[in-house]
Amino acid sequence: MELEKIVENELGSLRAELRNHKLYQALESIDDVKLFMQNHVFAVWDFMSLLKSIQIELTTVTVPWIPRSNGKLARFINEIVHGEESDVNELGEPKSHFEMYIDSMDQIGASTSDIVAFMEKIKEGLSVSDSLNSVDIHPDVKAFVMYSFEVISTNQPHLVASSFTFGREDIIPDMFVELLKQSDPNNEKYTKLSYYFERHIELDGDEHGPLSLEMMDELCENNPKKWNEAMEVAKKSLTYRIGLWDAIHEQLVQAKTLELA
Repeated sequence: MELEKIVENELGSLRAELRNHKLYQALESIDDVKLFMQNHVFAVWDFMSLLKSIQIELTTVTVPWIPRSNGKLARFINEIVHGEESDVNELGEPKSHFEMYIDSMDQIGASTSDIVAFMEKIKEGLSVSDSLNSVDIHPDVKAFVMYSFEVISTNQPHLVASSFTFGREDIIPDMFVELLKQSDPNNEKYTKLSYYFERHIELDGDEHGPLSLEMMDELCENNPKKWNEAMEVAKKSLTYRIGLWDAIHEQLVQAKTLELA
């Protein structure tokens, strides 16, 4: 069975639930986008951790260096890492997409206090779990990140790659771009976020999406056991993503209720 058919059969209902999530209709203003970003930034961060975990498994990142047996996989993951970890921003400055997202939050006026405090704890050597518990974020945001690290801890490339590839159903960037255009028609106030979304669409559609699918094909080959394991991880990852979206929607509703009170 072709990869696309496997994915559609196994993940179709969860992807449809995510695409039609009530969160999207609740995002109506720049203030809503700010709240969204304050939560979503944790998913942007753990996406990079999934990516680097795969790179560690598929390439040699220790000294003395030795070649890996599958150069094709090494090339796939290195190309994705190059784009995600050292892309260029709208000013032509080399930056990771995570850093570009933080810069976008600063420009739009979204609070970065939680993610900055979390990152400081990580730098101090605290575990991901303890670092998450040190900041006041929604339990479902924590659960989303912790599941990613549960997958990472398996040290199984086909499982981590599945969460990375199939379990990260994108927000609908077109909708965000349209909202930004309405709020900033001359693209003067939110240039960084507009660029981030446009770059996101370009890379995922033209390069990283196809590369990730090829990587999954190589990792699982024609092994039914690996495919079954990979799909189970993808389902759980999408379920946790839905939980993340539920959490953000809950906070948006609460914020709007307070405004009306």
